[in-house]
Amino acid sequence: MTNENEQKSLDSWDGFLGSSFLKAENVKDGQIFICKGLEITDEGRPRLVLESEKLTWQFDINVTNANLLKDLNIANPKDLIGKKIFFRKTTARNPNTNKEVPTLRIDKVE
Repeated sequence: MTNENEQKSLDSWDGFLGSSFLKAENVKDGQIFICKGLEITDEGRPRLVLESEKLTWQFDINVTNANLLKDLNIANPKDLIGKKIFFRKTTARNPNTNKEVPTLRIDKVE
């Protein structure tokens, strides 16, 4: 994995504007996301690079979603590349604030 300075280029504003992490408020009912690639986070978790409606998003796979993908017979993270991913909105308890917050769960993969 390259460090942050190596990823930035003076040929584009990409990398200087912050990242586009997919949140529950960004997802519309029935919206389709295509997995265009994978990265590994600094914490060692898979990060999906998703595209939908000409926008690119990043989505980190947490333990809950990883278990769901395994239950859906996705053998490994690389098998998600090129697949359609559908999300459902739900809530989860934020361990820092102990409050329920909106979150996304992977609903199905095609």
